[in-house]
Amino acid sequence: MLRGEKVLLRPLKRSDITNFLKWFNDPEVTQYLNFYLPMTEMAEEKWIEDAASRTQAGTGVYFVIEAIEGDSTKPIGSMGLAGMNPKDHGASFGITIGDKDYWGNGYGTEATRVILDYGFQQLNLHRISSSAFAFNERSIRLHKKVGFKEEGRQREAIFKNGQFHDLVMFGILRGEWRGC
Repeated sequence: MLRGEKVLLRPLKRSDITNFLKWFNDPEVTQYLNFYLPMTEMAEEKWIEDAASRTQAGTGVYFVIEAIEGDSTKPIGSMGLAGMNPKDHGASFGITIGDKDYWGNGYGTEATRVILDYGFQQLNLHRISSSAFAFNERSIRLHKKVGFKEEGRQREAIFKNGQFHDLVMFGILRGEWRGC
């Protein structure tokens, strides 16, 4: 488990499926994700099993984000580093705050700082990449706030809500990471 002041990052469990189904079938949440089909319990169970396999293989790490509330915690989202590459020491970052009551309160920012620190300090990564839909202003602010640099844009790469949108590409190098 990884801990910040406001968040705890813990490994995925089968019991997380209930929250994942709620979050990943909510159109307000999925408008910022590359999902377009309803999420089923079987698909979510398979994703958790596959995530566990990727973690075992050393090609990814996946966490549930829990808000620390006094002596207890509450699951509010998920995040991970995928596609970890031992040759190039790189990975791809992703985050979802699925509980909308926790949007805009700094939980995603702190969780991102915690996982970036883990990626650079413990996993010996050199580079972490990420992306955000161009209309997802909150995600773009988060990336810049924690030190990601905008590296480019894939024009009209995503079809969402009946139209094409740009995908903004980000990257951060270990030498740029200062725990911003």
